[in-house]
Amino acid sequence: MTKKAFTIILSLILLLPVAIYFTVWDYYAINIPKWDDHALKKFIAEYAQAGDWQGKIQALFRQHNEHRIALTRLFAWIDYAVFGHLNYRHLMTAGNVLLLAAIPLWYDLLKKNKKPLFALVPIPFLWMTLAFWENMYWGMSAVQNFGVVTLVLWTLYLVINPKVLPFSVAILLSVVTVLTSGNGLMVLPLGALLLFLAGNRKRFALWTIISIAEIFCYFYWYKKPDYNPESKAGIVQLAKGYMAFLGSFAECIPVLDHVKVCIFLGVVLFLVAVSIASTTLFRIVRNKYSHKFERTTDLFCLGAILFILGTAAIVVHGRAGFGFDVLIASKIKIYSVLLLIIAYIYVVVPIRGSFLSPYITAIVALAVTFNVFSYHYHLVDAYNLRKQMVTSQFNWTYTDKSLKYPADTSFEANIVQKTPVIYDKWLPLIAIADRQNYAGSSRGMVDLYDKTKFTTDTASIKINNTSFTSQRLQDSGVYVLLSSDESYYIFPALRTRNTSRKQLFLKQYYFAPGYYADIPFPEMDKGTYKVALIHQQGNETGILFKDQRVTVKASRKKEVKVNW
Repeated sequence: MTKKAFTIILSLILLLPVAIYFTVWDYYAINIPKWDDHALKKFIAEYAQAGDWQGKIQALFRQHNEHRIALTRLFAWIDYAVFGHLNYRHLMTAGNVLLLAAIPLWYDLLKKNKKPLFALVPIPFLWMTLAFWENMYWGMSAVQNFGVVTLVLWTLYLVINPKVLPFSVAILLSVVTVLTSGNGLMVLPLGALLLFLAGNRKRFALWTIISIAEIFCYFYWYKKPDYNPESKAGIVQLAKGYMAFLGSFAECIPVLDHVKVCIFLGVVLFLVAVSIASTTLFRIVRNKYSHKFERTTDLFCLGAILFILGTAAIVVHGRAGFGFDVLIASKIKIYSVLLLIIAYIYVVVPIRGSFLSPYITAIVALAVTFNVFSYHYHLVDAYNLRKQMVTSQFNWTYTDKSLKYPADTSFEANIVQKTPVIYDKWLPLIAIADRQNYAGSSRGMVDLYDKTKFTTDTASIKINNTSFTSQRLQDSGVYVLLSSDESYYIFPALRTRNTSRKQLFLKQYYFAPGYYADIPFPEMDKGTYKVALIHQQGNETGILFKDQRVTVKASRKKEVKVNW
């Protein structure tokens, strides 16, 4: 095989995980705001109606939780200015492209260390996976959480470049990084540390001055959020949480106890990180390198590891009060995967000779396995999230039983682009079913309803089914429709993962039999509701009411305390 043909084949292999990633993203992504996304509508209204440039600057840099999210707001405004509406899929695209933008850095790093293109192959399979599903499908989170990681990596990589232009770009990127997410502030002391270790006093002094200015501007008019619950975890619990954070990539490994695996591999990665940091620091101080770029590689790896370990400490300290599951959440799993990649880079760079190719081949096999595990394990999360977002939009859109779209002509109400969703075809069927108890396809609906258990207490209605076996994806599945004299509500019946490895990997049975829902009464207005099931099966829709009723005695909807 010629070298050119081999390069083409490797390029196609490198593109494969990227193509899969964006194909899966496109299948489940939907233009619906999630949580903090709603704040971008307020920002666009404020920015568009600002009377002067001071007002626009204030709107762009206003604090959001503990962050400055100017980059996210800038992307939102550009999307609105270009297309006339805000589309959250466009924001997700921007964030996912920022994630992708880290791969050229790894390519340049390996190339300058005289490694073949083959050495890059494991990285896209680790980096572009469904393990990051929450960021993938959340507009603001995609730009913020993917963007800050990529920007920090590029800033640290360029700040130690001996040429003037890359260093100048690093200064500009540091500003953008700080204005992307709160932990982006770490790039300032880390950049200063790397310049100090590099022995460049002039750049160290300049970077320090600029960093002080950035920190001052960031905390000018800053107010510490007071709505995070106080953590009561002890030292042992915090240590376990820290290790679970570092090892959270392993959640998708098909074992019974995912948490223990995350903690165990987190300990392993922590020891690896400490080993890499101490070894690189020792070599940097000695400054005895056979190749000039080896020093740059050591400085960059040291900075990246300190960024990961520091972010882990910040997250565990600030979020432990929310519970242990938050520390292995998809939204922050990128740091665990990043630590894997740094460990790979650190080990593969020194390898020379005939052992290099077999070593990389083994790592490629492991990376592909992780990629497959990730998609099989987290596909259920993407499926459930889409259903939650769709039903949430229905509930805040239709406030009475007319099921007419609100005729709100205000500027803010028309910022987001209107997008067709699955419940559009349900609207006429819901009204029919409310009158005659059923509508649409009746195939299997009575049996489905009879095999579903409904229980209520003072706070919620719980729904459980253990026999539903459909493996249809995207919008297919079961939904719960509640009808009172005044309004309708729709909630998703969620699926759980199939724990049978044989069925999961050989038959592609992603879902375990059944579904469940736990619908809290504070989500609804008071009243007595009839309960129906909506079954979406491909293009067929069936709706059935029977004799189930639930009474919400008092609505206890709470306003979420925010600073935006």
